[in-house]
Amino acid sequence: MQPEELYRVQVRELEDYAMFMIDPRGTVISWNRGVERLFGFTEQEWLGQDGSIILTPVENAREVFEAEMQKARETGSSTDIRWHIRKDKSEFFANGFMNLVKDGNGEVLGFAKIVSDETSRKRLQDSLTESNAALEQFAWMASHDLQEPLRTMGTFSQLLMRKYEGRLDEDADRILSFIVKAAARMKGLVEDLLIYARIATERERPASVALDEDLEAAITQLSHAIHESGARVTHDALPVVRADRGQMVRLFQNLVGNALKYRKPDVTPAIHIAAEAHGAEWIFCVRDNGIGFDEQYASLIFAPFKRLHPASEYAGTGVGLAICHRIVTGLGGRIWAESTPGEGSAFFFTLPAEHGNSAGKSGLNRADPDENSHGS
Repeated sequence: MQPEELYRVQVRELEDYAMFMIDPRGTVISWNRGVERLFGFTEQEWLGQDGSIILTPVENAREVFEAEMQKARETGSSTDIRWHIRKDKSEFFANGFMNLVKDGNGEVLGFAKIVSDETSRKRLQDSLTESNAALEQFAWMASHDLQEPLRTMGTFSQLLMRKYEGRLDEDADRILSFIVKAAARMKGLVEDLLIYARIATERERPASVALDEDLEAAITQLSHAIHESGARVTHDALPVVRADRGQMVRLFQNLVGNALKYRKPDVTPAIHIAAEAHGAEWIFCVRDNGIGFDEQYASLIFAPFKRLHPASEYAGTGVGLAICHRIVTGLGGRIWAESTPGEGSAFFFTLPAEHGNSAGKSGLNRADPDENSHGS
């Protein structure tokens, strides 16, 4: 058996994928056993049919199929991920790939199409999405409902501290101090968890926002910490993007606040925010001259409760950068960090650019996580 004939036999007998050819008008001109297994058509029933017979809903199937062929004519291929329909009218979720076929003279012979059944994967994905939504709702409710008893514990522990501090023995004073601090820390954790859960469940519809204004709002909220540390916070002109304004303010507040927190004790903090247009997205950088960290931990710091320093050294809940990660990825971006111990850190994130919105390069001196191992 010649290699070409062997190849045709292999394609014809393949059952895991429906593989067939259609002519330039969209009429089916070949068949394999995968067509019968996935769609239920025998060879005699299949040949001569219009290729749109496998698409649902039927009322616009031909229109969708023609659009698929047109894209393949223009670009050489097209992908179709949607619900399909079998001969018995049952439906299944499938991934289809269509490729333009030409002869040696460049004349279009038709299109080759491969279809695979992705129903199980689709159902698993839908189940995971539903489970995640339920967990987020539970986290929101739990965090919300915990606030009142924690507020009560904090208030009464502080009353006890004020009334009885110095009137009992040292052990009692120390225990009361532990209770007050633990209640305050738990209150901070619950509040941050509530924010973390709300990012997905209460995201407003994205609108065009000027990030210069959002950054200034974040700096205003951090004014006490900036004044106390004597920090210099500067920024380049920032673009307009489609995003949730409240989330952008929180993103900048957390990243700049993180730089303020991990500053060197004997050095005036210097924080600079820059932006660079890169294809269809913007790359942002929040750079500081703080204590830095070992880059082997760069992919861990965006997970909830992951801390590189004990709470006794640096206050915080360990949720701030996780909130940043969730905001950025929820908007279709990426976030990562680069650092050298003792030499400061740079936190990068990307956001999709608005149509027609562009800017010149600003030389961020960054390594994209798609090009190295430091992405989260």
